[in-house]
Amino acid sequence: MYSNGQIKIDIDKTLYILFCLYAFSMPFELVLEKLFYIDTILKPFRVFSLLIIGTYVIRSLRKGLQLRTDERADLFLYLVFIFGIIVSCVQVMLNSFNAKFFYSDLFLIGLHVLTFFVYKSIHISKSQALQILHWFIMGIVINALYIFINLALQINWGRQSGFIDNPNYASLGLVAAMLYFLLRSGFDNKLFLQVIYFILPVFLMYIFIVTGSRTGLIMFVISLFFLFLFSSLRRKFSLLLVGGFMMFYLTTGSSNISTTGIGSLVLVNRINKKMNEEKQDVRFVIWRGMFKMFEDRGYWGLGIGQFKSNFSKYYADESNTLILEIVNRGYFLSPHNDYLAILADYGLVSLLSYSIFLFFVMRKLIRRLLHPIDNNKDRFLYQYTFIILSCLIVFGMTAENFPHQLFWFLLMFTTKSY
Repeated sequence: MYSNGQIKIDIDKTLYILFCLYAFSMPFELVLEKLFYIDTILKPFRVFSLLIIGTYVIRSLRKGLQLRTDERADLFLYLVFIFGIIVSCVQVMLNSFNAKFFYSDLFLIGLHVLTFFVYKSIHISKSQALQILHWFIMGIVINALYIFINLALQINWGRQSGFIDNPNYASLGLVAAMLYFLLRSGFDNKLFLQVIYFILPVFLMYIFIVTGSRTGLIMFVISLFFLFLFSSLRRKFSLLLVGGFMMFYLTTGSSNISTTGIGSLVLVNRINKKMNEEKQDVRFVIWRGMFKMFEDRGYWGLGIGQFKSNFSKYYADESNTLILEIVNRGYFLSPHNDYLAILADYGLVSLLSYSIFLFFVMRKLIRRLLHPIDNNKDRFLYQYTFIILSCLIVFGMTAENFPHQLFWFLLMFTTKSY
C-alpha cells in the first residue's frame, strides 16, 4: 500500500530566509558585471525582492492580507508615492512628459517599496532581525575584502566601491558595519570577541577611507557621537582617543599621499583638496538650479522621474564645468538631496508626508531608548536602529537615496517594530 508524500513549506520561515539572502545581497549590485561581464537589470537584490514579493502574495492568498497596527506611520511613506503617481497623471496632460523615465523609476523604486511593505507586514522576532543584520554585515565585510584585494593587486585606482555602484553608498554600508562592531563590543565581554570587534572596525575604517566619501565621514562622526552617549565612562575615554586620532589624521594628512595602491588615503586627499580650493561644490549649483525650476514650475511636482528629463532645460546656462559637460552629453545629475528630489518629482505634499513619517518613527525610537531596558539584545537593537536612522536622515541631505537598495534595507530594518 502506497501513500502519497506531501511537502509542507513554512511560508513565514521562507520569507525570513529570503530576507537574510536579500540583506546579504545588498553590496553585490555589480557582481555579475565585474566578475562575469553580464550586464543585466536582474541584480541579485532585485531577484530576491521579486521572490519575497511573490512568496508574500502566496502567503496572503492562503492566510489573507494581514496589516500590523503598530506600523501605522508607514502610511505617510506610502502616501509619498501615491501623491507622486497622482502628480504624474496630472503632469502628463499639462506638460511634456518622459514616459521612459516615469516607468523606469516607478518599477525600480516600486520594487523597494513593496519589499519594504512585506518586511513591515510580517512578524519578525528580535532574534531573527539580528540574524538578518548579521547577513547584511557579512555581505559588507566581503565587499570590503574585495576592495582590499583590488588595492593590493592595484587592479583599480582612485575611489573604490567594490561591487556597489557608488562610493557614497559603499561608505554608508561601511558605517553601518563599523557601528555594528563598535556597539557590539560594549555588550560582549569575551576576549576573543573583543579582539574581533577591534580588528574588523580598523580594517573597515581603512576601506572606508578608500571610498573617499565626505558625507560618509559626517555619518561616521554622528554614529561615534551617539555611541559615545550610550557608552560607559571607560568606553567614552577610548572613543575620545579613537575619534580624536581619526579627526586629526584626516584633517592634517599630507595632500601629497598617493591615492592608489595599498597605501591609498583617498578621503584624506579629498578633504585637503576641498579645504584648499575655492571652487564651489557641484551640489550647491544643482540645488540653486532646482529652486529656479520650482519658481518656474511650482512646488506641486514635475512627476516621477521628470527631474532627469528636465535637467538639460534648467541647467543649460550653468558655467560649472561638470554640469556643462553633462548637459552637452544630454545626460543628467542626481539632485544629491532626498528632500529636494521628493519636492521636484513628487511635490510638496509628498515632502510633508515623508517628513511626518520620519518624525513618527524617530519619536518611536526615542521612546524605546528612554524606556528602561534590561535585556542586552534589546538595548543593542534599539541603540543601533536609532543611530542608523539618524545617519540616514543626515545622509539624505547630500544624496538621493530613493533609488538605492542599501537605503531601503536600512530604512525598513530601523523603523520596524520588533
